[in-house]
Amino acid sequence: MLLLNVKAGICAAVLAGSVVVRAQQVQTAQPVIDQHTLQTLLDRLAADEARIKELENKLTRQSGPEASPVVSAPKPSEATEPPPEQADASPSSSDGSAEAASDPHDHMELPGGGPTLKIRGFLDLNAGIGSAANPLLFPLNAPSHATFQSGQFDLFISSKLSEKLSFVSELVIDSDTSNAWGLDIERMQLTYRPSEYFEISGGRYHTAIGYYNTAFHHGTWFQTATGRPFMYSFEDQGGLLPVHSVGLSMSGLVPGTRKWGLHWIAEATNGRASDLAKAPVQNFLADRDNKGYNLAAYIAPEWAHGIQIGGSYYHDRLNPSGIPHVEQSIKSLYAVYTTPTWEFLNEGVLLDNRMVGQNHVFRTPLMYSQISRKFGAYRPYFRYQYVSSPINDPVNAYLGRMMGPSVGLRWDVADYAAFKLQYNRFDQLGVKPSNGLDAQMAFTF
Repeated sequence: MLLLNVKAGICAAVLAGSVVVRAQQVQTAQPVIDQHTLQTLLDRLAADEARIKELENKLTRQSGPEASPVVSAPKPSEATEPPPEQADASPSSSDGSAEAASDPHDHMELPGGGPTLKIRGFLDLNAGIGSAANPLLFPLNAPSHATFQSGQFDLFISSKLSEKLSFVSELVIDSDTSNAWGLDIERMQLTYRPSEYFEISGGRYHTAIGYYNTAFHHGTWFQTATGRPFMYSFEDQGGLLPVHSVGLSMSGLVPGTRKWGLHWIAEATNGRASDLAKAPVQNFLADRDNKGYNLAAYIAPEWAHGIQIGGSYYHDRLNPSGIPHVEQSIKSLYAVYTTPTWEFLNEGVLLDNRMVGQNHVFRTPLMYSQISRKFGAYRPYFRYQYVSSPINDPVNAYLGRMMGPSVGLRWDVADYAAFKLQYNRFDQLGVKPSNGLDAQMAFTF
């Protein structure tokens, strides 16, 4: 009752003061408010509020320990987790049946609202004529009929967790000759980079074999041509190289070599599956204890902008069923020159497979060379490639020889969209030469 009387008195005082001020304004017919009177009322109201809070605290102390003082509700970010015994306890009725209880902490709050998630999309749409038109599947079971083709729907997802910690992934949805849609997480890596001299990544990434495989990923909008060189075809499309890896990757700039831009790369990986019938990339369960490793280095001199020269060495031991273990080594060399105007790419790889206990080496040479020059919005380009895999190789998915040129034109129709027209002619060992014309619209969104 005491609190009610005090609050009623305050309200009456404020109302009376407002009536007096209003009456004075009407009598004098002046729109100016008496600032002194208003300030006096505000000071009196603040004093009364302080007295009310003091009275409430006195009543609380007199009411005993079961009463709790009036406090303001915490902000969501200030909420604390319940004790373990409280979180595990579930209220029950007198007959022992559990009753549903609402948990005020059934949501997750991140400090500062959490990191920012960025999503960039890429897509390409194709139309092809001839068996050599498909930029993704040729020459493995490519369709020979004229066809419209939906390319890769690529979602590039990234987030910066801190100044030194970041996350990158690529979620790709695409189709193949079965016309069924498939979903793949092509990249998924967490990177810690304390300085330019050292960084380490873990997860699924593009193996640092050569240049093209780490310079260009799944968004065809970045690439000049309609597709990757055949030597860097993806594993599930018959590619010969382990272009994807699951494991650890470390790299950095060699101290004291900034003028030359000397970088090193070291990777430990599950390697690709030993059996061709299984998923080629071992994302979760490896089929052997030993791991593959890859060592690479390159220079990108400051005084020669656009030039990069490097090489790599990859080694693994595969365990195909029914035959001895296979020692696999992959050696690569490359020299590239890239500027906004010019693009000149040259790469060569030697893929060696040798069954343990035998001296014979099944050697597969792979290479390509590509040159292009930009004229305004137009970039004509030329590519020649060569792959020769021994017919009796024990582990390669593609067997035989394929070589030939590609000629094309890229037209940047907008800042984030490009139209490409490419002609291919390929010769395969024991197969009639094939031709194809491919049109592609690649864009980012």
